[in-house]
Amino acid sequence: MSTDLRIKLPPPSYKVERIEQGRSRFYRATKDDGEFIDGPGVTTFLGSIAKPALVTWAANQAAENIGLALRSKLDGLLFKEVRIDETWIDEIVTEGKKKPAKIKNEAADLGTLAHEYFDAFIRGEQPKEVIQEIAPAIDAFNQWVEKSDIHPVVGDTKVFSLQYQYGGALDGLAIDDYGNFILLDWKTSSGIWTEYAFQVAAYCQAFRETYGITPQKAVIVRFSKKAPVEFEVKEVANLEDAFSGFLAAKKLYEMLKKKLYI
Repeated sequence: MSTDLRIKLPPPSYKVERIEQGRSRFYRATKDDGEFIDGPGVTTFLGSIAKPALVTWAANQAAENIGLALRSKLDGLLFKEVRIDETWIDEIVTEGKKKPAKIKNEAADLGTLAHEYFDAFIRGEQPKEVIQEIAPAIDAFNQWVEKSDIHPVVGDTKVFSLQYQYGGALDGLAIDDYGNFILLDWKTSSGIWTEYAFQVAAYCQAFRETYGITPQKAVIVRFSKKAPVEFEVKEVANLEDAFSGFLAAKKLYEMLKKKLYI
């Protein structure tokens, strides 16, 4: 892979910003006349999709952490009388509940650091020092770079769909040797899931509206965070179908927000 500096994106049709107010986050598209439209991010809508595997994982992690907390409490007391009361039990349960959220937050932080490395590479900048925790993902990224035949145009890019009123930040846009624009999305998850196709299809629509360029393809590249170092590449088979899936998730999210009882 190489960066073709001759290719530049046209100016966006409107300015797109990610706004953070307290604990809420949304996107804003501002036109030249100052008029603006706010909208949720793509991943906000996709949060309405059930993830049964995630529920099972969280339950297993909580149970495992409760076991660890019990062993810690009983350390050195196995042959002594142990006083078990409500406070003792509550402490164990509280400790068990913390682990899934902690692991999820740590994974998100590491994913952010890896994305920053990828983005710096595309901009042609010297990446920051790689910490040990993300080294496998960086090695996997470098392996993909050596084998890929596409040329990055830009990295992290904020886009907004005025038609459907949502925003997002795509990871990258590339062009291949045939002149096809390819939307890129990096993942450091344990797999490539169906909703990722919905996500990149939504980015394609928003990118088309924001920049007037239609990506012909959308590709998800997953990099392992643990040994063995590896990468996985999947191209969305049908962007129209995937976008229909996104709109269905968006509709479900909006219906769940409605007042449906009297």
